Amino acid sequence: MLKVEVCATSLQSIRHAQEAGADRIELCSELTHGGITPSYGFIKEAVRLSSLPIQCLIRPRSGNFIYNEDEFQIILENIRMAKQLGVAGIVLGFLTPKNDVHWEQLHQALAFAKPLEITFHRAFDLVRTPEEALGKFIELGINRVLCTGHPTQAVEGIETLKRWKSVTLGQIEIQPGGGINDHNCHWFVTHRFESVHLSAQIKTKQGAPDSNEAIWEQPKEIADLELLKKVVAICKP
Repeated sequence: MLKVEVCATSLQSIRHAQEAGADRIELCSELTHGGITPSYGFIKEAVRLSSLPIQCLIRPRSGNFIYNEDEFQIILENIRMAKQLGVAGIVLGFLTPKNDVHWEQLHQALAFAKPLEITFHRAFDLVRTPEEALGKFIELGINRVLCTGHPTQAVEGIETLKRWKSVTLGQIEIQPGGGINDHNCHWFVTHRFESVHLSAQIKTKQGAPDSNEAIWEQPKEIADLELLKKVVAICKP
């Protein structure tokens, strides 16, 4: 049986994840830009609403994962906020300009976050020496790594993901994410991963009537209930 984690950017997506039988939520905002930390109000309402454990994305902006001191202080305060609001865990990642893990920032963030669950996010796919980093993650007690093993699609990176799963001997979860849907999630069941991560989003139009301003016409993305049900049925037969 494979657990299903849903990346939710709205309360309605959380409702759909619960109804579909998913196991966990990753909470974020602005997924079209790769995801950023959700607001205080969104986290608070999500924790109140959700019967599923919530992993909160900690990312102060879109773009790369190289943070200056100002940005890092914002990250620490966001960890404090999410922890106080009752999330089960946080999702984060720190890199250097050479695409190594920024170990100093990671150590500080982990100390701030205790005793929350920790997921190192898809910044891991950029790390130059991933297997070496996995060994250090295990020493630090990180719970899981969200990754694709490929530039875009987890199913295309499955051989890499299988290798990472093998070398870590179950000491840390390798969590596939990226392009997962009802047509390919069976591969991760077959190869005995612990969970998969997907957003299952569809776009619904929003905006002011008769508005010509493109900014108001950006689609709202909500997890598709029927797609989630299909994925859950395959992952948890």
